Amino acid sequence: MHVDQLEAYLARCTKNGQMDPFWLISGTDDFLAVEAGDAVRATARHLGYTDRQVLELTASGDWSRLTMAAADMGMFDDRKIVEVRIPTGKVGKNGAPTLLQYLDHPVDGVVTIFTLPTPEWQTQKEAWWAALSRKATHIDCTAIERRLMPQWLQARLARHGMSASTETLEAFADMTEGNLFAAAQEVEKLSLLYPKATLTTEQLRTSVANSARFEFDTLFESMKLGQADRIVRIIDGLEAQAEALPYLLAMLTSEIRSLIKLRSGYDQGISRVPGVFATPSSQQAARRLTVKKLCAALSVCADIDRLAKGLPVPKRDSDPWIELKSVVLFLAN
Repeated sequence: MHVDQLEAYLARCTKNGQMDPFWLISGTDDFLAVEAGDAVRATARHLGYTDRQVLELTASGDWSRLTMAAADMGMFDDRKIVEVRIPTGKVGKNGAPTLLQYLDHPVDGVVTIFTLPTPEWQTQKEAWWAALSRKATHIDCTAIERRLMPQWLQARLARHGMSASTETLEAFADMTEGNLFAAAQEVEKLSLLYPKATLTTEQLRTSVANSARFEFDTLFESMKLGQADRIVRIIDGLEAQAEALPYLLAMLTSEIRSLIKLRSGYDQGISRVPGVFATPSSQQAARRLTVKKLCAALSVCADIDRLAKGLPVPKRDSDPWIELKSVVLFLAN
């Protein structure tokens, strides 16, 4: 289930007086994962799971601790929460068989909450992940897309009896995109400043700091989809975040090379190009951009790399971020 369905699901658990034995919280957004974990724990405590033990396990860790934690019930408790945090998203050769056996034998009175980032696609093919995804109640905490941010903000405001126009919600989303921790804090602040009010754009701009945070993938996705207006905001945001330009350039170069391979394949009548993970946006960009244009952008990236190293490049602006914005916009058009 997606995280926005969790509240209703937990309400049914409370009504039935019973918790599922295994819970899996995974995704790309830390805020959503934290909130989901808090909600599951709160429901479990309400149903009498008063004891709690937290384990952090890695691929090289001692996974026998998991079995022992489930068996080690407190003297005055008959229900327990075991939290298993897997920060790397990998369980290793020792963890996989232990985890499979653990899932096959749920312990009465024990609720186990597994928290980990979304594993890489290779890991998702492993038996332990398949079993965990199947046997646990899976809460998907994937980051909220920009187009859905106004809806998410509207729901948060409604919790405090507040509302806002579409224009105000769009402005709010622009100011907090990619940073749900800040968005939630700003909603709390606004609820104190303007209790149960219909929020105006003017009130928003005078009260909310611009705390949008962008990831590289957001930039590449906007480039492939031709979203020129967003590209300017994203690159300005990445520069303000003091992101490492050489690393960003390396990733951009890799994206362009993948698009060149994809477009070259299309030109030869090949729909599936070996070694290229073709997302829908990549396919769209490869059909829109010519190999000549992509190669020209690749050449500009080499110039930007020299600028970032402090080397002069004829006919280029001395600011590499300006040139980066230019080449990404070139590919978006």
